[in-house]
Amino acid sequence: MIIQTSSGKVKGVQLKDTYVFRGIPYAAPPVSELRFKPPVPPLSWEGIRECDSFGPIAHQRHDPNTFLPELMHSEDCLNLNVWTPGTQGSPRPVIVYIHGGGFIGGKGAECDGARYATEDDFVYVSINYRLGALGFLYLGELLGEEYSTSGNNGMLDIFAALRWVQTNITAFGGDPHRVTVIGNSAGAKCTATLYTMKEAEGLFHRAIAQSGATQSIRDIHTAGVTTTRLLEALDLQPSEVGKLLSVPAELLIEAQMKVGPDTSRNLHMFGPVADGILIPVDPLASIQEAANLPPLLIGTNEDEAAMFILYDPGLQKPDPGTIERLFGQNQLIVWESFIQYSQIMPIDKAWSKILTEHLYTIGCLQLADAIADTGSPVWVYRLQYGGSLGAAHGYEGSLIHYMKNPEREIKVDTTDPYYVADEGRELAQSMRAAWNAFIREGDPNAALLPEWPVYGDSHSMMVLDLVSAAKEDPSPPNGVACSHQVWRAEG
Repeated sequence: MIIQTSSGKVKGVQLKDTYVFRGIPYAAPPVSELRFKPPVPPLSWEGIRECDSFGPIAHQRHDPNTFLPELMHSEDCLNLNVWTPGTQGSPRPVIVYIHGGGFIGGKGAECDGARYATEDDFVYVSINYRLGALGFLYLGELLGEEYSTSGNNGMLDIFAALRWVQTNITAFGGDPHRVTVIGNSAGAKCTATLYTMKEAEGLFHRAIAQSGATQSIRDIHTAGVTTTRLLEALDLQPSEVGKLLSVPAELLIEAQMKVGPDTSRNLHMFGPVADGILIPVDPLASIQEAANLPPLLIGTNEDEAAMFILYDPGLQKPDPGTIERLFGQNQLIVWESFIQYSQIMPIDKAWSKILTEHLYTIGCLQLADAIADTGSPVWVYRLQYGGSLGAAHGYEGSLIHYMKNPEREIKVDTTDPYYVADEGRELAQSMRAAWNAFIREGDPNAALLPEWPVYGDSHSMMVLDLVSAAKEDPSPPNGVACSHQVWRAEG
């Protein structure tokens, strides 16, 4: 199949029941004089561009254990992938997938868009965007107005991809008026951040945020702390900040890993910036003043923190220093929550619970409240069913993408925290049906789940379990008043 795009013709690959176009540029390479600057339109090409392989992904730390570890890392990473059932018939709903990875890792190639195209008759788009320092390093106060939005380059890349979709997706059989943005973890945080940015208006019509909200938006002070630490890691003085424009990208990635004293701190040092230009200084307040916001499906899992605790030695024991590092000025509220929970449950459970609540649950509810206050519809879920670590971070993805192949036996690791046992099959099917209903109609109510009311004034949410149920006025987490509107660091 050959498609004419705004930049030139592209040729895809025919799979069994669908077509895939891999590595289509949606913006020009952000290299040389464009480093740390907003994306610009892609360069046009003559002839037909073969789109049979995934394009380069954003620079990040190489991990041989990830999916497709052989993919090239490059600053020239602003490309996307499109799966389509074809161009015949009525325009189809469009999904735009924003990958997660803590703002320092991940790739658009990690998803299976073919299944959505084949089974659900959707057009599926996955994107790459700039990560880490190249995507979220705030340089406005050091390099001037030309770089005033550099802390949000990753978000600007997502804008550019969504604009490309609006311009080109009709040619792939998609409906530009039914675009759903979906993300998990950092991808969910990017998705949620779109609600704070006026420039995103009209670029998407529904959104699904799985385990992430606006809690990773940081103020300029916090963004400046990250910039200072990165310069120190590169042995540069603030007066030498201009050298960042020519430092090899590989050295920037090495320096990123030195920004914090451990992995978890590094994970939390990058993200969108409330620069007062693209993102208001008070993001949630700006949402409450908006109108006609796209419907949102958002939720968190009961045991979000379990996976981080398992793999991060710095999180494995209750520690006031860890709380201070993660929550800054809110540390006392979080520690008090831990003390209260530790009186009614084992210490390790209390520790996991407060990390889950204050890293994920509270941010989710705050965003849901802000959007619901505008009158726009919001549906909230809380996943309780899970694997060996419970409903760990990202487990909803295992359920939504669950697929049992009856044709042949596949050896699986049943101890994998993301393994879905046969008992979870019905829940998996019902969640996928609800997600697909939301993508099609903007409402997740589907036959396989109980009636799912909007969040609204009653604060109703769907508790997803082997027996799911909608619950009204659920007990708020301890310390729900804790303000995570903007991520702030101390010192």
